Amino acid sequence: METNAPVSLAVAWDWMEETARSADAAVRGTGSWVPPVAEELVLAARASALSRWYPFTSHNHLRFVDGPAFSMPGAQDDGNELPGSISFDTGGPESGPVFRVWSGLLLRKPDPVLALATPNAVEAVGALVGLLPAHVTDRRT
Repeated sequence: METNAPVSLAVAWDWMEETARSADAAVRGTGSWVPPVAEELVLAARASALSRWYPFTSHNHLRFVDGPAFSMPGAQDDGNELPGSISFDTGGPESGPVFRVWSGLLLRKPDPVLALATPNAVEAVGALVGLLPAHVTDRRT
């Protein structure tokens, strides 16, 4: 097998699910500000129009690019990142999980804009899909 061959989209999503499952297991019961909801979010995103993008996590955000993410074999530095992401945390001391939907690119100017905060992963994914132009999430393109 060629080590520099690009990772397929299906393999990238499978890997993201496994990574999310492992991350959830690592924080479950620890009282971390990062709640064990990464797998829930990844599964919701994979079941949506976001599934045509390569997923990756960065800075506690689920983000998407149009080719293998920078850490995967076959990645290219000139990929296009989806102009939106979903972060997740506990929302403060003693609070439950909160998914935050951001419009714009993380760590770039102008700063991303908070579009929605919700405890529901499916609602957060739907909101992100709704923020994007149709051609970005259209499965036929």
